[in-house]
Amino acid sequence: MRLIHTSLLLLLSFSVQAQKNAPEIQNWLSQNIVDLKSDYLKKLDAKLVGNEVLGLAEASHGTEEFFREKNKIVQHLIINKNYEQIGFEFPGDWMEKVNQYVLSGTGNLKTIMTDFRLYRTQSFYDLFEWIKTYNVRTKGKKIEVFGFDNVENTDPFTRDSLMAQNLIYRQTKAKGKFIVWGHNVHLSKDTTQGYKPFGHFLGKRYGEKFFNIAFDTYKATVTVISVDEYNSSTFTKHSLEVPQANFSALFSTQKFDDFFVYLSKSSPFSSVKNTITHINANLMKPYAIPVNLAYDFDALIFFKTTTASVMLE
Repeated sequence: MRLIHTSLLLLLSFSVQAQKNAPEIQNWLSQNIVDLKSDYLKKLDAKLVGNEVLGLAEASHGTEEFFREKNKIVQHLIINKNYEQIGFEFPGDWMEKVNQYVLSGTGNLKTIMTDFRLYRTQSFYDLFEWIKTYNVRTKGKKIEVFGFDNVENTDPFTRDSLMAQNLIYRQTKAKGKFIVWGHNVHLSKDTTQGYKPFGHFLGKRYGEKFFNIAFDTYKATVTVISVDEYNSSTFTKHSLEVPQANFSALFSTQKFDDFFVYLSKSSPFSSVKNTITHINANLMKPYAIPVNLAYDFDALIFFKTTTASVMLE
């Protein structure tokens, strides 16, 4: 509740500031965004020289376009840039079963994913199957997947620091190139939200060797978890309305509906704070999080319109 109250106050103050800076930001975006239909991954590759941990964030855990684009990025980096491990905002013991599957084919993947909640999607299934096939064919090091979350710890001030400890311990031991997959609210580097998130600790540990990408949307239908009066969980789809004067609304007016942009600290984003879309797993308000994009994230992928994730049959 403390974080929610802080976020709501920040939303009010940021919207006024952003309106004053909108023309300058509009002009900068028009010159720097890259259409997602292009080969933007080459631009990303150039930014990942020397990288050790790449963060792939997301505005929700239930958006099909986020998952599919992330799958594309993960596959590209495994094939072309020697990334070896992918960590997920998910319990380690659950993800270890998937790891054994992608390494050796142990078990039935659909059965393993039965309790994966919002990550029990066709896109995740396809990614794990792709990794398994890659591991069978490769003559090099096999790809591993793991979970770094401590979901039993609901205190965000503790949970994020523990997630960072888990990730740093594993990466330091393995000494390979890692990809981490989680929510924008966790992978943010700065403390704009009022607490130190997972990405803040990674930034302190890895410096410029940690590179994170926010995923944002404007007009969204999303899969979320609904809990009824009997405490039974079901997956439902919801359409979302976002603030009309935030960064997401500004992004929706650009020349490309879907784009990639590198968020340099020399950009006008460095001097302004506003919000991007935030969709909690249970659709809890507010539907936006405060950010200083040039300091919270190194790049951003934006989809003007997104659809709900496809759950695994």
